Amino acid sequence: MKPFINSCLIISGLIGAIATFSYAEKAFADPNQIRQVLQTRSCDGCDLVRAKLSFANLRGASLRNANLFSADLKLVDLREANLIGAVLDKADLRGADLTGADLTGAYMSETNFCGAIMPDGQKSSEGCPKPAK
Repeated sequence: MKPFINSCLIISGLIGAIATFSYAEKAFADPNQIRQVLQTRSCDGCDLVRAKLSFANLRGASLRNANLFSADLKLVDLREANLIGAVLDKADLRGADLTGADLTGAYMSETNFCGAIMPDGQKSSEGCPKPAK
């Protein structure tokens, strides 16, 4: 029985290491995509996970279906931006200007605003999993 348990522990350790490595590869946004969004204000479907975009002028930007998970969007000008389907889980939107931004679909996804810090500084629970009863 002991060799079986040891084998299980080794396998679970390998799976954990692979999962950690996979996460580390996607832990931060691609610098080229960050440069693209800052220069062109267009980056539909971009992977901007944990991107540092605070204070950026992204007025009218097209970020349709962009992954902005845990992105730093403090004080970003997102007026009239296209954020249709954007993932904003845990994004920091404190002080961001979302006037006229199209957030269609951002509220419809199960998790798109879960844990995001909204422009007023409040933490959103929109789309967070419901607690088990």
